[in-house]
Amino acid sequence: MNDQKQDIDFERLKEFTPFDSLSDAHLRDLAPKLAVTRTGKGKVLFKRGQHDPKCHFLLEGSVDLADAAFVVRPLAADDPENYLALDNYPEHRVSAITAGDCVIVSIDRDHLDLVLTWSQAAESLDEDDQPDDGNTDWMEALLSSELFAQVPPANIQQLFVKFQEREVHLGDVIIREGDDGDCFYVIKEGRALVTRGTGSNLKTLAALKNGACFGEDALIGDTKRNATVTMTTDGVVMALDKDSFLKLLKEPVIQSITEEQYEKMQDEADEGVVLIDVRLPLEFKHDHLPHAQNIPLPELRKEIRELEKVFTYVVTCDGGRRAEIGAYLLNEAGLRALVLKRKQKPAAQKAEVREEDVG
Repeated sequence: MNDQKQDIDFERLKEFTPFDSLSDAHLRDLAPKLAVTRTGKGKVLFKRGQHDPKCHFLLEGSVDLADAAFVVRPLAADDPENYLALDNYPEHRVSAITAGDCVIVSIDRDHLDLVLTWSQAAESLDEDDQPDDGNTDWMEALLSSELFAQVPPANIQQLFVKFQEREVHLGDVIIREGDDGDCFYVIKEGRALVTRGTGSNLKTLAALKNGACFGEDALIGDTKRNATVTMTTDGVVMALDKDSFLKLLKEPVIQSITEEQYEKMQDEADEGVVLIDVRLPLEFKHDHLPHAQNIPLPELRKEIRELEKVFTYVVTCDGGRRAEIGAYLLNEAGLRALVLKRKQKPAAQKAEVREEDVG
């Protein structure tokens, strides 16, 4: 067979399963992995019993498929039954010989399966009704966010200088649950999936597109990564190191108030003040401030859309780390949020919380 450098007819390719289930963006991502071959009559594409790591799609021409009894079945490109890869098995059950000039598109079977797995999982979570044209400018996405409206212009310029570009590939794990946090990331090109847990406990949390940022939680709270982010396509991510993130992005965004300032704010504020405790329900039950609303940190992201922008939100926990993450998330969503720095009680005055209650 002779490989030919030629454009791929994606509209024709989408007539085949499983390409018909992929978005145009995913098809474009697959393009570098597709091998287009033009061959003449009498060429053996594969033999019966051969283990083949690739699957082959007949776009033009016709082939003869011969089984173990040497019964030959002709198959033309325009045959209604030509909607799958030719003899779509890892170990071929028939032999395939071209019956004329043919155009064949081939792709690694495992790679195609990986793309299908990730893309279908990601698209099942995609709640964005706007089409993803794959051309979202990552800088524009950040600058247009509510979060960056609170960052001094000088910091923004320094931030973009500090970002480092990294080429990534389908299946690459960008951050792994349980690891230490070292960078904040923005997707410049491509898509990714956020998961938590392993094996039968694996849970898919979100799908990320161009312009999406992630990895801030572990940096703000100085904790371990709470989820895994895996690329579902080839692409490029922009990485910002932890020190630069904390100095240039966290510090100007997250503001704190004392308990005295909070009480004064309640008395004097023209707008409403809402106190949110982001601890787990049983922690909250044992010890919480009056009038506090309990929204556990793991649930805060999905609850944000229900919160009104007319209020000022004061976020609290016990040690302060979870409150800082919560305030960051609220500010990122365009809400005004402050961290309440609580006075530390003597150990004897603290309510006892059993490990099994909060774990």
